[in-house]
Amino acid sequence: MNQEYTISADTIVSAMNWRYATKAFDRNKQLADADRAALLTALRLSPSSYGLQPWKFLVVDDNATRSKLGEAVPANKSKIEDSSMLVVLARRRVTTAQHVEQHVQTVQEARGVSAEELQPFKNMLTQSAAGRPAADQDVWNARQVYVALGCALTTAAMLKVDACPMEGVNPEKFDQTLGLAGSDFTTTVAIAFGYRDKSDPFASYSRARRAASEVIEFV
Repeated sequence: MNQEYTISADTIVSAMNWRYATKAFDRNKQLADADRAALLTALRLSPSSYGLQPWKFLVVDDNATRSKLGEAVPANKSKIEDSSMLVVLARRRVTTAQHVEQHVQTVQEARGVSAEELQPFKNMLTQSAAGRPAADQDVWNARQVYVALGCALTTAAMLKVDACPMEGVNPEKFDQTLGLAGSDFTTTVAIAFGYRDKSDPFASYSRARRAASEVIEFV
């Protein structure tokens, strides 16, 4: 059931001005369970084309696994190891007719509608999603993962949790370490959550953004 709620515009703008891509995390400060749960829920509830959710979110809590991932990408090693929560966002390589069938069944159960009512939707998905060439599907599914990434970053800002999205990953090595090699999924991007360390000079840098007039156009 949808619930009405209000968040002020000032609150949102303030949170977005506060956030930055954190370069150094305080490894001694951990997320509260409620904040951790909220961030994972934001990922799970993120929108995707047709609601297909072609993703998997791997929460890497094991320190040995984190160290192995850090060794694969030295530039991001400290973020991977020191952050309170590390999530690797993986995309489904290909959406099949079976995946469409599973999704339609989920919609049917969630909304209490009949299979007959959803048949046109199922037909459309089978043609539009599962019918695409595999290479096109892979690119399309990766784009869906980035939508989830954006939702998580915004949620973190609202919670006053620091975060750093990392495209600097080694998909092949990450897949091997995380057990994704040979599966339906592959690493796309990672995100570290936690609290900024006092040693991070980027925390005090002035925000560098182009003027609204340069990036926003009213048509």
